Amino acid sequence: MSSLSERRIDDNVFVWTLGGGSIASSYGSNCGAVIGGDAVLLVDPFIAPACARLAERALRERTPLPVRAIVLTHHHTDHALGAAYFLASGAEVVAHEACRARMAAEHAGLIASRRRQPEIAALFQDAEAYEPSRTFGEEIVFDLGGTEVRILHPGHNHTPGDAVVHLPAESVVFCGDLVSNGYHVNYEDAEMGNLDAGLEFLRSLGARTYVPGHGAPGGPEILDTQTRYHETVREAVRRGDDSLIRARFPEHLLEAVVGSAFGKS
Repeated sequence: MSSLSERRIDDNVFVWTLGGGSIASSYGSNCGAVIGGDAVLLVDPFIAPACARLAERALRERTPLPVRAIVLTHHHTDHALGAAYFLASGAEVVAHEACRARMAAEHAGLIASRRRQPEIAALFQDAEAYEPSRTFGEEIVFDLGGTEVRILHPGHNHTPGDAVVHLPAESVVFCGDLVSNGYHVNYEDAEMGNLDAGLEFLRSLGARTYVPGHGAPGGPEILDTQTRYHETVREAVRRGDDSLIRARFPEHLLEAVVGSAFGKS
């Protein structure tokens, strides 16, 4: 497993990633940390407990404060399975109610399947299916001791149970996979007609920094790039030719998901 790289977004906000695009690196997903006056909130602590432990080690270099809550931006395992490590230590795992339903339906089977694959079995040896300890419908707010965290449901965009995490004072938004910067998008659970509305929802928050589910954080310009990517995918679907996506975004990682929008109604 590769080592974590860190980006400091604000004095109390950090983002870690293993980079790359393999399952062993959690497909390059981002894990976020928000450090308040008396507790920490984490966002999407990776694909397995082994990866989550790396995030905890990096966190302890920044603060001894306890992890109070984990927020899942959606149910996909590269964002959700690692949270079980913190749940076992007493943290609360927060997710949209539709996210919990999809986790219950899918995670046990996925873990079992991966344990049968010798090349990745070790990564999932201590992974366990679990249920979030707290769910919400439209919005929930945390106070970490002088640091407000808003968790919002933008509707069914990337998945039915999408959540975004808004830090008003820091002007930061964790977007989950509503935004992928430099990575192809997996559309298997997406509501294709709502994707642009999801990006408009993010723009309406007026943040200075947007943290995508995969790739480097940036300003509102990464939302514009995501809009262009979705437009390209729609054009490719109309033509029945996914090579258009590769041609316009030749340096994007996660090429295996190119074409996931084809065949969707």
